[in-house]
Amino acid sequence: MKNLPIVDKNSKYVVSAAEMKRCDQTTIDHFGIPQDVLMERAALSICKYVKKALLPSGRVLIFAGSGNNGGDGIAAARILHQEGIQVTLILVNHSLHEKASASKRSTACSAQLKIALTYGVNVIDFAASTINAEIKKSDVIVDAMLGIGCKRNLEGDYLSAVCEINYAREDFDDKVPHVIAADIPTGINSDTGQVQGHAICADETVTFGFLKMGCAFYPGAAHSGEIHIVNVGITEAGFLEDMPLFKYIDIIDNNKASGLLLPPRNPAGNKGSFGKVLVAAGSRKISGACIMAAESCLRSGAGMVRVFTEKTNLSAIQTLLPEAMTDIYSEEAFEGLDDNELEEDKETLLKALSWSDAVVCGPGIGKGSSGREILKLILKNAGNTLILDADALNIIAEDNEIRRLVCDYEADIIMTPHLAEFSRLIGKNIHDSRNCLIDEAIKLAKEFHASIICKDARSVITDGERNFINLSGNDGMATAGSGDVLAGLLGALVLSGFSSAIEAAVTGAFLHGLAGDMAAIKHGRQGMTARDISGSLRDIFSGKTI
Repeated sequence: MKNLPIVDKNSKYVVSAAEMKRCDQTTIDHFGIPQDVLMERAALSICKYVKKALLPSGRVLIFAGSGNNGGDGIAAARILHQEGIQVTLILVNHSLHEKASASKRSTACSAQLKIALTYGVNVIDFAASTINAEIKKSDVIVDAMLGIGCKRNLEGDYLSAVCEINYAREDFDDKVPHVIAADIPTGINSDTGQVQGHAICADETVTFGFLKMGCAFYPGAAHSGEIHIVNVGITEAGFLEDMPLFKYIDIIDNNKASGLLLPPRNPAGNKGSFGKVLVAAGSRKISGACIMAAESCLRSGAGMVRVFTEKTNLSAIQTLLPEAMTDIYSEEAFEGLDDNELEEDKETLLKALSWSDAVVCGPGIGKGSSGREILKLILKNAGNTLILDADALNIIAEDNEIRRLVCDYEADIIMTPHLAEFSRLIGKNIHDSRNCLIDEAIKLAKEFHASIICKDARSVITDGERNFINLSGNDGMATAGSGDVLAGLLGALVLSGFSSAIEAAVTGAFLHGLAGDMAAIKHGRQGMTARDISGSLRDIFSGKTI
């Protein structure tokens, strides 16, 4: 597996339910830490955030299921009771008095319930008819019903409890209880983030050991509120070197992001040594894409940028981006109207390729004859790292000959499809593509021998071997030109001294999202534009994030 010295130093694991259960069990069986110790530490962590949210003389209501997540909640209820805090424990899907319920409980859950009763904790069974009154009396609610065990749609008492808690958040006229989820909100699939019919809408989630995939992906991320990852004694050692599939960049201080994630620049460098990037972008009808990609590239450390674009874009580029060099072509020539001019345009592109150290291709080139020929020429003649975006990806999805050229390309490739482009590349509709995004992204990376950034609310980045989820960014970035900014940023980063294309791709996705977050603070998510994202890159590189 590739060593990514910069990214690995600044990233953490995000785990599936199976990975978390394996690590938990190994911690108990292999390292010998008793389950009761882990549960006590989890409960203490829950109590820490309950007390932060609780007003003096406030009341706490804890919903506890019958598994180990419920055991965490029961232990938390006992600790709060011992500290003199008013707490009521609600048993969901198991009963205090029914003998049959005892068989539903995990061993740890049963033990914690016995201890709680011995200490005199107020414990009642869930009853849909009276739970609303209990919720109205509460200031903080803890959801400890299912944890990472939710795999199918909620039903029965679980469904009723979730609906009643969410109703309290939406429709109470006076006070609204503060909701804290233990590990992951009930109703969220811990592997996909999908809502299993209904799910708790938490203000905070206290998750144990590692971030869960269900809290990372939407809509689970939205249901989780503010996430606190707490150490309860389960560490990376518990994986016994069989590590989780995915990681994510974790930077605590955004002002230090560029210093931590970017290779050091050579103080004796020059514009040639900092890299020459060719941006093949734009068409007769689309001029902005080439400008935004080239501008982003220049703002991200490239020494020189040359734009190869349709001749009608020349004036705009020279006016808005005087730092960039330009080469032009004629769409009419590629459509067969002037063979002499076509040969001149091809020669111009070949010279530009020979000049370049990296190539960005696709933003705004269109899917017509000119876009296809430009992409084909680049794939046949370029020998440097290639960033493929936008129309280049749509052409690849439609043209098997060009797809084979991509597969046979010998240098590094980074491909940046959004979900619609991704669905075309894998031959599925968008809905089906979202459901199999991880597996198909890895498969696509292996087919093209490329690094893939599948852009979405949570982007998946993979080269088929190393896999990452990007957590930076916001919905304001869903605006025209945002992907062009990312493409240009990547064009510069691949020449910045990273160990591999995948390391540049992971860093680029994170910095792009961080720039989007800064733009949202400055301009609002509703009103921000792609060039606001590009402008915020300069603040990141100067260490002046908000």
